[in-house]
Amino acid sequence: MPTWLDLTRCTVEAFCHERGLRTFTLEEFASAKLPLFREHFPENRFPREKIRQQLQTMRNRQELVFVDGHGTYTLQTVPVLVEEVEPDKADFIRSLRPEKREYLIEVFARDRGWVALAKRHYGHMCLLPNCANTFMTPAGVPYIEVHHVVALCDGGEEALWNLSVVCAHHHRMAHFAEPRTKLAVSDTLRRLVEQRYAELLAAGTAA
Repeated sequence: MPTWLDLTRCTVEAFCHERGLRTFTLEEFASAKLPLFREHFPENRFPREKIRQQLQTMRNRQELVFVDGHGTYTLQTVPVLVEEVEPDKADFIRSLRPEKREYLIEVFARDRGWVALAKRHYGHMCLLPNCANTFMTPAGVPYIEVHHVVALCDGGEEALWNLSVVCAHHHRMAHFAEPRTKLAVSDTLRRLVEQRYAELLAAGTAA
């Protein structure tokens, strides 16, 4: 019989793999998985509160990051989610240092989960001003990459308020330029994403 913490930990990981997203709210997780916890622990009268407690324990152990402003958790223990990248690339990406790993996940991630979310809301053109680097693919659509404004390894999230769309050139700059340029790119993207996200919230389309 698993403990509450063991069941929460493995269920959170499975939940993130199922969705292709490592960021979730308590409500999303509990709504999907409450029957499972009730089945394992039928004697507990307050399973939702118990789940919250276990998520807090995972946060204290740095297995999750919690962002108070948005009430969301981000899973930190799984470097690559199932189907986030092609199977033949996954083992190689897992072996890399966090910054390089995150960059390659952002490049190779399929159009699902957080990648589809960013493209749906922010479009297929580089957010950075006056950028003319975006090019057309053979399929006739602009080529764009999705970038975390705050890196996952620094406590960032796979959520709309932390995602941006950038051309391949600016994406490399955001990860690998010298510190002053990286900071300038990051600050500009943060400001633009905050503005876009506020507009989406006002229009009721940030979902």
